[in-house]
Amino acid sequence: MTKKLKGDFFLLSANELQSGKVVFYTKKGWLPNSNKAIKIHRDDLSKYDDIFKKDEEKCIIISAKFVELDESGKIKTLRDKIRDSGLTIKIK
Repeated sequence: MTKKLKGDFFLLSANELQSGKVVFYTKKGWLPNSNKAIKIHRDDLSKYDDIFKKDEEKCIIISAKFVELDESGKIKTLRDKIRDSGLTIKIK
């Protein structure tokens, strides 16, 4: 999973199986708030790889992904910004 990553810092994101919500890995476990997520340095990715694999096996989360951060520590890609902030359109 870590082969294609280019940045130096990342967040770990996934979908919670019970609710389907987008969650981020924090010091307190998986929470829907990216502001509390652990900023992971490239050198530590394998440690977090093991964490999310165990949580996937326990059926807590699914589709874990490292989210690249820009130089200012903000989420870099539009896709991940939308996953973090929610829908960008109003549903009637």
